[in-house]
Amino acid sequence: MVLQFRTDPLKGSLVIVANERSLRPMGQGISCPFCKGAEKVTPPTKLALPSAKGWTVRCFDNAFAIVKPRGKYHAAKIGDFFYESDAFGDHEVIVETPDHHQLYQDIESREHQSMIFEAYRNRLAALSKRKGVKYVHLFKNHGRMAGASLEHEHSQIISLPFVPPIIGQECERRKEYRRETGKCLTCEILRREGENVLFSNLDFAAVCPSFARFPFETWVVSKRHKASMLDFGKGEGIGMVRTVQSCINALFKVSRDYNIAYHNNFHSEADAHFHAEIYPRPNIWAGVELGTGLIVNSKTEKESISALKSADYSETGKKK
Repeated sequence: MVLQFRTDPLKGSLVIVANERSLRPMGQGISCPFCKGAEKVTPPTKLALPSAKGWTVRCFDNAFAIVKPRGKYHAAKIGDFFYESDAFGDHEVIVETPDHHQLYQDIESREHQSMIFEAYRNRLAALSKRKGVKYVHLFKNHGRMAGASLEHEHSQIISLPFVPPIIGQECERRKEYRRETGKCLTCEILRREGENVLFSNLDFAAVCPSFARFPFETWVVSKRHKASMLDFGKGEGIGMVRTVQSCINALFKVSRDYNIAYHNNFHSEADAHFHAEIYPRPNIWAGVELGTGLIVNSKTEKESISALKSADYSETGKKK
């Protein structure tokens, strides 16, 4: 097994080499390791809500992790063109329903939604406290085009001993904007994208940003300046889950494959502002994107909003 951080010496981009990922189970249905009754097939339970035997939401280590909790990690030094290090970190799975066929957006019970949020918050808090951890990333892959190997609804969470490049760039942009204007950049994005709101409730706005990388990309942004879901109360947490559900319900009209990346605060980042980025995957990045880093989006924000609003979904996530 190889689990290492490495850099491309020409581009400086970081790569995680995890050769056992190719061995992940791709089976479906009765053999699913995430279904109730298959607990012994997975690593031991780390969190089960409301109880271990009668769980509705369950968390455990990923059996095919991309990082490992023990290892000799060392940070790259300036001029270290051929950097490599043990891939230190945690990688866990959060199974959001015991029902193999229940879709995330079809979870209607407020109690169940609350347990999903509590599991997210619990694991985010626990991994953030680990010695050496600089960033914790919560994400969801749904569908083969989005990289999911199993159809049973689940999210994943990883901890890292460094701040990933995109997150670091966001931090620097926010700091620069604060220095120049005295304002929060994410708050300004929400204000400027006011015409591109898909729907909104008391605590969150779902926006199709004008600068989206993917067709129908949608952001769920906290209306209050809160850095992380760790800052949310129970009501806000349920509101976040329900808002994401509404987005997915609408997105299913155009793409059943999607990714969600939750952008939470990392250590001492004063200007962080929570948002979740939802990436539908109706197309595949090709030579321009992969070879140059330039992103081609084949839909404008107005076309995206029109298509998604035609699904006519309410804020609860169910069709009117």
